[in-house]
Amino acid sequence: QNFAAYSKLKKLALMVIAHKSTSEEIGFLRKAFEQYDEDHDGFIELNDFRDALQSYGYCEEDIMDMFHGADIDSTGSIKYTEFLAATIEAHGAINEERLAEAFDRLDTDDSGFITAENLRELLGDDLPLTEIQSIITECGLTNDQQISYEEF
Repeated sequence: QNFAAYSKLKKLALMVIAHKSTSEEIGFLRKAFEQYDEDHDGFIELNDFRDALQSYGYCEEDIMDMFHGADIDSTGSIKYTEFLAATIEAHGAINEERLAEAFDRLDTDDSGFITAENLRELLGDDLPLTEIQSIITECGLTNDQQISYEEF
């Protein structure tokens, strides 16, 4: 439930960590994803998500917040990597080394900072520059339009 409130950069970092995780580390999460993906199409749709979480007593508002928080690319469905990003931290699969790897992956030019250009390179041209700049602004504590490892 906390994942919905995370910054977009933190969600991206968790996706990077999830993508680099081994099947031994996250195999149990694959099984959970498959349970929620009722029609086995590789996506968790809102109805699948709602069906799975209503049995745990979540209200509709909480379910919607969690779903939209996990749907990082706003496609209306949750892909496996988005599901992993939303659940991996809760299962203790993240340590300092993993955070450093995620930072290095996001810092595409090895400058020691994550910039709007780094995110553009990683996310592609489909995401508006204003959205990318808002990700930097959201996390940058020094307002220098870049994110250091400490800020990360």
